[in-house]
Amino acid sequence: MQNDLQNKYELKKEAQGVVEIKHLTTNEVTHKKVRQKVPGGYCAKLIDPITELLLAEIQGESSKAKLKKILLYEPDDSVELKDSGRFSFEYKFRWEDEKFVWKKRPFSKDLECKIVQSGEEPNIPIALYQPKNKKVGTVNIMSDNMIRLEIKDRRGLEYVLLMSLLSFLDKSEDDSISKEKNEFILGEESKGALKDELKKLEDKEKKKREREKKKNEKQTEKAIKELTEEDNSQRLKQEKMDEDYAKKLAEEQKSSIRPPSNYSKQTRPNSFSSSSPSPSPGVYTPPSSGSNRTTYHDDNTFQSRKQKLAKNKPKEYVGEYGW
Repeated sequence: MQNDLQNKYELKKEAQGVVEIKHLTTNEVTHKKVRQKVPGGYCAKLIDPITELLLAEIQGESSKAKLKKILLYEPDDSVELKDSGRFSFEYKFRWEDEKFVWKKRPFSKDLECKIVQSGEEPNIPIALYQPKNKKVGTVNIMSDNMIRLEIKDRRGLEYVLLMSLLSFLDKSEDDSISKEKNEFILGEESKGALKDELKKLEDKEKKKREREKKKNEKQTEKAIKELTEEDNSQRLKQEKMDEDYAKKLAEEQKSSIRPPSNYSKQTRPNSFSSSSPSPSPGVYTPPSSGSNRTTYHDDNTFQSRKQKLAKNKPKEYVGEYGW
């Protein structure tokens, strides 16, 4: 089993356009690069040497193209590899929202890929290629740094690193031989075939994005529906609780004003009947219904009121001459 923290490979050219990739820990050939003869374009594939399963491929108008596309399979994905160096070797790509850059080490033929950090933080190395001769070189992929930076698809990133590096080696080989001797450069007469292939790939990517968009919309709609149903359920539950509480409160108020159990409704009598007890002496007895009201007073009270009225009567005016 490979050590995920120390993935060091040997790249050995076996034939024109064929490179075997051997894991140095297990001494096992784990991948094979095969360059395709594409009219008017460039294409190289990474395959499993045992099952011949296609793992990844890189395409472009040529090995020297400023922009090449790396395609991954199972699951499908794509990465753009851009030549960003004006006067020096520099290629950039993105993976899981992280920026990566390939550069040549100063005063050396070694190629190094680093993760670009923001601010003044130093970039983190992720791969180092060291050539031994024209046919053999080694690449060390630092999976421990992938883990430290929480890269989810580390195997996919490893394929991108291998395909980009192999395309650099193809470019170097194309620069060293003439077009006439290069069997992978077939001329411009069939250049349209590559464009058709690229268009098919773009259409495939477009359909994939549309499917993902529809899937996300359905998931969002489902989530909103579930939230709405939950809100309605809570609202109805709260309304039921409020209604039960209101009924309980009304019952409590009704029971608080209820007359005692031994209370019997009686009618106040308007007059004393023969069966009614006779009033006590010295106690005022109200008149019966329909009788004339009698005013009770004594002579002293009447005289007192009369004197008070006479005293408060306005005086008559008496003039200067008494009239």
